[in-house]
Amino acid sequence: MKEENRSAAGFGAIGLVAAFIFSVVWVVAACADPSWTFGNDYVSKLGISSVSIAADMFNYGCILVGILMFVYGIGKAYAYRGAECASGMLMMIAGALLFAIGIVHSGENYHFLFSVLLMVCLAFAIIAAGSADGKEGRMLNAAVCSCVLAAAAIAFLGISPEMGEAVMIAGTIAWVAADSLKLILD
Repeated sequence: MKEENRSAAGFGAIGLVAAFIFSVVWVVAACADPSWTFGNDYVSKLGISSVSIAADMFNYGCILVGILMFVYGIGKAYAYRGAECASGMLMMIAGALLFAIGIVHSGENYHFLFSVLLMVCLAFAIIAAGSADGKEGRMLNAAVCSCVLAAAAIAFLGISPEMGEAVMIAGTIAWVAADSLKLILD
C-alpha cells in the first residue's frame, strides 16, 4: 500500500537506470572475456577475469549498481508500507551486498557469503513485492515475480547452480525494470 503524497517516481527512474547499467556491464564484460560461459561459470568469475577490461567493467559496475540499488530500495521503503516496504529494505541490503561483491572478488574471503546473501535478499525482495502486487491487483507485476523465481529455481535445481545464478540475475534485472515502472507510474 502506497503512502499518500510520497512519490517514488524518481527512485523508480534510478531502478530503471540500475537495471540498464547492469545489463550493459554484464554483456560487455562477458563479451570481453571469451573464456567466460553463460550458465557454466558463475557471474562473479567476470570480476577476476584475466581480461582486465572485463574484470574492471564487472567490478566497477557492481559497485555503481550496488549504490543505485541501495537508493532504489530507499525509495521503495520510503513510499510504501507493509510487504512493499520490506521489499525496499531488502533491496537496500542487496545493493550493499552487490557493492561488496564489486570490492571482494571471487575466491576471496567472504565473497561466497556475499553472493549467497545477495541471492537470498533478492529472492525475498521479489517475494515481498509479488505478495504486495497480488494484494493490490497488479497481476502483471505479480506474474513477473512468480516467473523470475520459478525460472531461477528450475535452472538451479534442474541444470546447475551457475545457471540458476545467471537466470536469477537476469530475472532480477527484468523484475527491477517492471517494479521501477510501477514506482514511476504509481
